[in-house]
Amino acid sequence: MKKNTVYTIAICVCALLVSGCARNERKEAALVLPDAVKIACPLVENVEIWKSYSARIEPSESVEIRARVGGYLDRVNFKKGRNVAKGELLFSIDPRPYKIAASAAAAAVKAAESKIALAEDNFRRAQGLYERKAISEEMYQTRKTELLIARARLLEAQANDENARLNLEYTSVTAPISGKVTENYVDCGNLVAANASVLARIVRQDSVKVYFELSQRDALRYKTSGFLKNIESGNGASVKIVQKNEDAVYTGRLTYFDNRLNHATSSLAICADIPNPDGSLLAGSFADIQVKEGEISNALLLPEQVIGTDLTGRYVLTLDKENVVKYTPVKVGELLGKMRVIESGITAGTQVVVVGLQRAKAGRKVTVSQIELKRD
Repeated sequence: MKKNTVYTIAICVCALLVSGCARNERKEAALVLPDAVKIACPLVENVEIWKSYSARIEPSESVEIRARVGGYLDRVNFKKGRNVAKGELLFSIDPRPYKIAASAAAAAVKAAESKIALAEDNFRRAQGLYERKAISEEMYQTRKTELLIARARLLEAQANDENARLNLEYTSVTAPISGKVTENYVDCGNLVAANASVLARIVRQDSVKVYFELSQRDALRYKTSGFLKNIESGNGASVKIVQKNEDAVYTGRLTYFDNRLNHATSSLAICADIPNPDGSLLAGSFADIQVKEGEISNALLLPEQVIGTDLTGRYVLTLDKENVVKYTPVKVGELLGKMRVIESGITAGTQVVVVGLQRAKAGRKVTVSQIELKRD
């Protein structure tokens, strides 16, 4: 009897607990209306359409410094890693052999000039004698040929003199561009080979070239929209690179595109010039470049999460005047952060369900509250 009494008490306690839970659930359910949703009109703004591409950054100018003449390196006239100006002296090659060669070439010019004077005198005398029939035509032609040879040898001597003076000038290796110089790759005292030994490298840093690849589809779209034609006319689209860590923005324009698609990747190489006054964009690095593809006035924007997708396309849930939910197909455009451009299907005054989508069914009347959309 005691055992049955215990079972009976346990069953009653369980029944009371279940009954209490059921009452609490009914109370909580009564607090939330099953047909309550929040609605908002599309956000209307003027927006710019930017598309992002992975890009590599290259210097606008990069020059390997090589000696034009051979010889022993005499001096290094710069500090490694600093900025140098165009025309600044960087290296000096032992000039003594070239000074001697230049002096010899100058002397050869003087000798050739004196021979011309003698040949001209001989030719004038021969011409007078030939007119008086005092010498043969053969002798006359010989003096004329000697004069022509003397003049040719003078031209040759002058060319050798010019070459010798250039070689002497080339013993002073100067910066062909302004930019940041590397360390010297050859130390003083080493023998430098003409046009072979790389002495240093200069990279221009105040501007960079940014290269990226367009897919065949995007290349055709750019061609159709006139983007490529604008580049050819010098009015390429605006671009920007955002350095997130430094909160800096670098802007420029598209300036070049290749004349054919890459055979291996079916992509089109395109380039933008971007000023880099502080040198923060490092040559050889990678970045995301954003290309301005256009502007839309009074664009309709909705959060991407409120736009549904089914077998027929994209849609939103809207309300009519009686607060009845409607299925409304829409045509979507670019995604701008968390907001999507709506190209057609709704107007600026359309009421769109933005919260409580799971409780909004087409044809069902709902209880609504209005909110205002904002861009993050």
